[in-house]
Amino acid sequence: MLQRRPARPVPPPLSGGAGFVAAIATGVAAGLAAGAAGAAGGGPGLVAAVAVAVAVVGTAALAVATTAAGASAAAAVCWGFADGFGLHRLAELHTGTRDLELLAGLLATALVAHLVPAVARDSAGYPAR
Repeated sequence: MLQRRPARPVPPPLSGGAGFVAAIATGVAAGLAAGAAGAAGGGPGLVAAVAVAVAVVGTAALAVATTAAGASAAAAVCWGFADGFGLHRLAELHTGTRDLELLAGLLATALVAHLVPAVARDSAGYPAR
């Protein structure tokens, strides 16, 4: 009888190292967006919101395109830039409550964004029970 050959897993387009390098560019974008919001006359709340928004979107986009290690690195790097330039000034990293909540949120975003496409890809073509 003919049997269906099991599908080989599709590797992500970016390796973990390439995901880390792309995360640096995304983190720089978060820092620049925070600086632009500050230069446009936005208050500290707007600057922080812009930096966090760019960091979340960048982390999610990179997590889809890289390995689990690359997704975690993307979250950490984006947190560093968003925390250092958005929530605080002069690249000062703090470990207060809201800083660690941002880190946890970015790590959760990276995990979910990385796993959802993989689960959808793995379950495609199989009947639901």
